[in-house]
Amino acid sequence: MNKKEAEVKLGLAFDLIIQTSQPLELKKWSKILKPSKKVENEYRALPFLYPKIVEKLKREGFAVYSTILEDINLSDDYKQALKLKVQLRDYQKEALTKFVLNKNRGVVILPTAAGKTIVGLSALERIKQKTLIVVPVINLLEQWIKAILEYTSLTRDMVGQFGDNIKEIRDITVTTYASARQNINSLRKHFSFIIFDEVHHLPAEKTIKIAEGFPAPYRLGLTATPDRADSGEKELYSLIGPQIIVSTISDLVDEGFVSKFDLETIEVDLLQEEQMQYEKYMNIYRSYLRKRKIQIRSPKDYERYLVFRVNVDPEAKKALEAHRKARSIVYSSQSKLDVIEELLKRHKNDRVIIFSEFNDMVYMISKNFVIPSITHETKSSERNNILEKFKEGKYSKLVTGKVLDEGLDVKEANVGIIVSGSGQSRQFIQRLGRLLRPKTKKVKLYELVTSGSLEISTAKRRKKSEII
Repeated sequence: MNKKEAEVKLGLAFDLIIQTSQPLELKKWSKILKPSKKVENEYRALPFLYPKIVEKLKREGFAVYSTILEDINLSDDYKQALKLKVQLRDYQKEALTKFVLNKNRGVVILPTAAGKTIVGLSALERIKQKTLIVVPVINLLEQWIKAILEYTSLTRDMVGQFGDNIKEIRDITVTTYASARQNINSLRKHFSFIIFDEVHHLPAEKTIKIAEGFPAPYRLGLTATPDRADSGEKELYSLIGPQIIVSTISDLVDEGFVSKFDLETIEVDLLQEEQMQYEKYMNIYRSYLRKRKIQIRSPKDYERYLVFRVNVDPEAKKALEAHRKARSIVYSSQSKLDVIEELLKRHKNDRVIIFSEFNDMVYMISKNFVIPSITHETKSSERNNILEKFKEGKYSKLVTGKVLDEGLDVKEANVGIIVSGSGQSRQFIQRLGRLLRPKTKKVKLYELVTSGSLEISTAKRRKKSEII
């Protein structure tokens, strides 16, 4: 290479290779790249920094040569067919405008049922780049393809599916987080725009490699709430773009876009025997915390002082096990089964979804009340059959674990019962969102919590969100 030239290319692993004719001043570059220990004037960086590195090299006077993303514009056929068939609501327009003003980057935070998919499709239509849409599970992949065909003029042969034993790469392609992670080297060279649906999944240890490993400069994240137990949502904004909040659940209700809803918390007393067992286990847990002078203020504290210490501290293992048993008692008490029976009688003519944090409770409810159940152990064909019968009205009740907290599109459900849940706002909003569809009838969400237990504070935490 001659004076002031730089070549940028993708490595085989999760890295970007930069080769320059002159050494770079490392003080200026230390935050985004590292020098190679073997090759002179060669540097490595994470691929998501590609646009920033190219821009910085050009500012320093380098002529940059790169074949990365050299063919990124949609073909004429796609441009002509990619026309939205729906009118954007005002808040959807606002979200799109803020996204575009931020150089086509950002995390759009909208409640379930607010039409996040439509925002994604409108962004796709607006910037007209080859696009990869990444979703957490197969049923969402199918829903996205269905939405593309319903809300745009694209035909099925124009939409790629990369997942579920199909490997199609088109100008517009839908894949799963797992497939994108496993096939990153073959996928990342094709797309300059990447949409992450349910983007709160991204900061997990494995899936974050997708955001880091793609050089795509244009990025859109979609979620009902980015909150994570490990506070990993903070990484989203550096990898995807700033958060964009334009509407709350209350706004959608006031504007008539979703049904009105009532939230009712029902406190349930433990049976005497259950109460004794609960106090026994909680005393073991609290005694350990006092003895070790530990204060649990966050999920990270819980992991640090309990989960990560079980192999080196036998008492930590006992405390952790006692805490789990105490939680199981309050989340799966006999008293809750009695309340569920009463609520099912009250809503015998309604479509009811029951949510539980624990699969054991799901199966117990299913058996006691002869209700179909769906957990992560349910086969795909059986799950689809149950959901179809629920939509058709052949089943009017359904009990599920965490597996259907997101990705479930059941417009007919109008009553929800939360038997147990985590303290995360995201989970609460997603479960409420299963009911919040355009309806004329008000929907109802019950929350069962055990009196005088850790579940009271857990329930309060999960309802703290700026988008409710």
